[in-house]
Amino acid sequence: MCCYNNEKMFHDFLDNIHSQSVPCEVIGINNCGNKNFNSCAAAYNSVINQVKTKYVIYSHQDIVLQSPDCLKKFLSYLERINAHDILGVAGVKFDTGGTITNIKHVWKHSGEIGFAGNIRLEGDFMECDTLDECFFGGHTEHFRSFPFNERLCYNWHLYAVEACLNTKSNYLCTGGGAFSVI
Repeated sequence: MCCYNNEKMFHDFLDNIHSQSVPCEVIGINNCGNKNFNSCAAAYNSVINQVKTKYVIYSHQDIVLQSPDCLKKFLSYLERINAHDILGVAGVKFDTGGTITNIKHVWKHSGEIGFAGNIRLEGDFMECDTLDECFFGGHTEHFRSFPFNERLCYNWHLYAVEACLNTKSNYLCTGGGAFSVI
């Protein structure tokens, strides 16, 4: 699922996603000119019932999966988490003081490519307190049962953070949480 405000970026995103080694259906939410939705939370909540798969992944329009097996790898991690866990590619543990990730980012001013976070992920995945919105997901039924809070997340930021904290609050004793993966 991708809410986009730039058609060229979204088409580039689609080309990249469809070059992956596993097929997927993309639900694109056109918000060019910010005319249809006031927040990403509202946009995603409006179409969650269209998802027909066990898992849903939310992605920014500017994500580029570097190898054809990235989505396959992410799906393999989704199969290892609990029904109320949320999985992402960048996360924060409150006691570490930084962003945990192995994803790379193009710096706008210099054009250089570097790591987006300041803490490298060790191993295949680790528990985090919150996740970044750039690329995350989980069991579709979880997001149907616990939609994004449109009152708290009334713009384009922090909806994944809110979802993680809400999940941890509701499922603290059953291991619900956020995980960062390679």
